[in-house]
Amino acid sequence: MNKKGFTLIEVLAVIVILSVIALITTPIIFNVVDNSRMNSFTRSVEEMRNVIDMDYNEYARSGEVEYSYANNRLFCVGCDDGSDLELDFTGEIDGATGTFYNTNGTITLTVENDRYKATDDGSGDVVTVKK
Repeated sequence: MNKKGFTLIEVLAVIVILSVIALITTPIIFNVVDNSRMNSFTRSVEEMRNVIDMDYNEYARSGEVEYSYANNRLFCVGCDDGSDLELDFTGEIDGATGTFYNTNGTITLTVENDRYKATDDGSGDVVTVKK
């Protein structure tokens, strides 16, 4: 008698093997996604720093100038005859707020959202950590 098909044991073995593979790969995939989100956050903050540096140099500002980021908008606080001047920044970090200070070309910053916090390490690099 020639029967075609798989036995119940063979099907269960395949299911167990696939489950083990899924258990191993799922945390790896989630870690890659989380690292990509954190890198995107860092790159957006770095781009804001570049925009702030260009604004500071283009308008020959001096002393300490405060910049603020909220609701996906970047402002130079009190720069336009005492009112806030919105800077052209196309990046987006949902739910983030932050403050930048440019003191004679040296930028210090703190930007955070519900997942990450970015600060300046003193040497000009942005350091992002998980909350």
